[in-house]
Amino acid sequence: MKISAIYVSPGHNFFGRHGKPAGEHVTSSVREVECVTGRGLLGDRFFDFKQDYAGQVTFFDEAVHRRVLSELKPAPCSPAAYRRNVLTRGSDLMALVGKEFEVQGVRFLGVGESKPCYWMEQAVAVGAEIFLRGDGGLRAKILSDGHLRVDCGTAAGVLFAGGQSRRMGQDKATMMWEGRTLGEHQAATLAGSGAWPLLLSLRAEQTWTPSGFVRIEDRETGAGPLGALVQAFTATDADVLTTLAIDLPLVTSELLERMTGRARDAAVSVVPWRNGRFEPLAAAWHRSALMALRAGLERSASFQETCAGLVAEGRLAVFALNAEEESKLANVNSPDDLRRLGDQALNGSLDAARLGFLPRRLPNGQT
Repeated sequence: MKISAIYVSPGHNFFGRHGKPAGEHVTSSVREVECVTGRGLLGDRFFDFKQDYAGQVTFFDEAVHRRVLSELKPAPCSPAAYRRNVLTRGSDLMALVGKEFEVQGVRFLGVGESKPCYWMEQAVAVGAEIFLRGDGGLRAKILSDGHLRVDCGTAAGVLFAGGQSRRMGQDKATMMWEGRTLGEHQAATLAGSGAWPLLLSLRAEQTWTPSGFVRIEDRETGAGPLGALVQAFTATDADVLTTLAIDLPLVTSELLERMTGRARDAAVSVVPWRNGRFEPLAAAWHRSALMALRAGLERSASFQETCAGLVAEGRLAVFALNAEEESKLANVNSPDDLRRLGDQALNGSLDAARLGFLPRRLPNGQT
């Protein structure tokens, strides 16, 4: 079992509050927590709740959260919304009911499912209570003292919306796309990838901010995507930054999630290659690239040059795309682009050749 996040809260927002409004206690994400035998997690609301309590710690499967994002499509949602303590990766939690198990040297007893309640309809999404039945997480008792630590890669998301939009003639985020603004559409796509926290990179004069996103205003004009990416890395301690540009409306959450998973697991940046160029703004950037990104920014290097250097260093893996995936990287720079791509998406007629994407040789010699 791997741990991808740990959450604690000093008070109850849902438990014991039937007939009352939800509480407002902040849930904190921590890198490490102390487990105390028979008592709970130090600093959490259930610590010393009562003797032999069955829910001294709760575990929740990260894959379940991904399914919620994919199928229920909630508003931008952190895994903390479920009010479970330990977010796990790569384990069957329900198989641990009635069994003793060990995580990072700490022993636990799986007691039963942490059953979802009606509060999930408010905290996560309509339909979440039923959807989570059987997958609500694991309640456990703590059988030995010790510490739990986050021990696998984490990913934050950043939406780049700070371009000047000269050819478009207005802020791209405010353009309409499939019944909502392009900004709202892209925010939902990035949120659906599972990245958290969610950051928005834009200029100070841009007032639009989607729900659940934290603004990162450009400090330097003319620094371009390199500057924005370096700045985003300084705003989070995540291992990976999942990036999406405002003008790539056909990119899917699933495509971003695939790149992010590879970057997180292999500890390299994963960047698509299309039309003879790297596409760094629908990609997954590993923190190991930060030094090279800063160096490129300082010497005013191009993004393409910086990416090529990272490939040579073994810090960037090229994400090869098939024709269908390449078509999803079409960008919109003008009202005509927006109308054309919108019509094609509506008619299901996206075609890589008609969009001008031809197979090109990858940097490593593959096609």
